[in-house]
Amino acid sequence: MSSVWLNPSVAKAASMANAAASAPDRVAKQAATSAVTEVDRNASSYWSISTTMRPGSLSMGSVQEANEIAAAVTDTAALGLEQATDIVARMQQKLVLSKAVGADRGAINADIRQMKSELVAVVGDSSFNGDNWLQVEAGGRPKVASLLASVTTGNDGGLSINMVDFDTAKSTLVSRQDARDGMLTRAYAGTSLGGTPYNYFVLDAGSSERAEPGAREIKIDSSTTTDEIDGMISTLNRVLIDMVGASAEVSATRGQVTGGIDLVQGLQGATELGVSRLVDTELNEQRVRLTAETVQEQLQSSGLNMANVSMTPWLKL
Repeated sequence: MSSVWLNPSVAKAASMANAAASAPDRVAKQAATSAVTEVDRNASSYWSISTTMRPGSLSMGSVQEANEIAAAVTDTAALGLEQATDIVARMQQKLVLSKAVGADRGAINADIRQMKSELVAVVGDSSFNGDNWLQVEAGGRPKVASLLASVTTGNDGGLSINMVDFDTAKSTLVSRQDARDGMLTRAYAGTSLGGTPYNYFVLDAGSSERAEPGAREIKIDSSTTTDEIDGMISTLNRVLIDMVGASAEVSATRGQVTGGIDLVQGLQGATELGVSRLVDTELNEQRVRLTAETVQEQLQSSGLNMANVSMTPWLKL
């Protein structure tokens, strides 16, 4: 005769072991799909925050590109002004040397002519992305350039773009339209330290609207008087003052623009870090749950084995 005897402890252990065995698979799938099922109510907020932050990061990336272009424009203008100022200073030194007894004014004038060619080349090359703050072409006028300076974020997460304006009339060195618009093409009139009137301009760029009548280009020969040279030196001194002022204006604008680059990079980095931490936190939570479920499965299996062992004496009877 045979009999069937059900041990409630064994049945319960088997049921728990079966449930525990399926838990790791469920949690693994949940981790792989970023917690699509069985998530708490905070999960929707989590995905909302991270999804909102990602477009903000992309927007700041575009802002950073525009900011870097603006910085390159100001850098190019600043470098061109620096080089042009150095050339004008050397030109002034040549005029001072021409006053010396026995100076070869023909050779000195050849050097000055070469320096003027260098000035034209430097001014023409000071262009970036089609913008040249040092030169105005025929038919044009100095303009106001608007540059992206910085970006701020509001309480609602929106981005606010801050622009800075620069009037290129402050930095124009050569104008091929109106000679009066360029520091190197306009005439400077005054009286030298010796009391002699002067009216000179640095170079002739073939402007459509010439310098004022009576103004002469700076150049010397053997017949040039000392008073005339003094007037040329005084002219270049005034030109240098204007050029240094232009460099200061460009540098100030450059500081506003480049200062925004660091801010945008910091905001973008903080946003990307925040999104990364949100995702990592969720994935780490799933890994912990997976580990816990695996341990639970092992414990339930051990419990079932212990229940089976306890039945062995009864089976022998």
